[in-house]
Amino acid sequence: MSNDFEIDTGIAIPEDFHTAARKYPFEDMNVGDSFFVGPNYEDETQKQIGNRVAQARQAYQKRRAKQGLERSFTQRMWTDAEVRGYRVWRVK
Repeated sequence: MSNDFEIDTGIAIPEDFHTAARKYPFEDMNVGDSFFVGPNYEDETQKQIGNRVAQARQAYQKRRAKQGLERSFTQRMWTDAEVRGYRVWRVK
């Protein structure tokens, strides 16, 4: 059986594997801060936006809870400049 993998030696493991920029600013928010999330594409429904934001919000909350840093957020349907989407608030 052929092996198409090259084995490397001496490559250090990165300290933080989350080097890519985060899509939503959860980390930068204080209690009472909020941000608006609109559609990513023309036909994205408000329900799809809500599902996308909820998934990201819940994953962030779970990740921080595992680190012993409890943070809570809530989201509500919102219209901003006639664009339908969701607004997310940090509540804890």
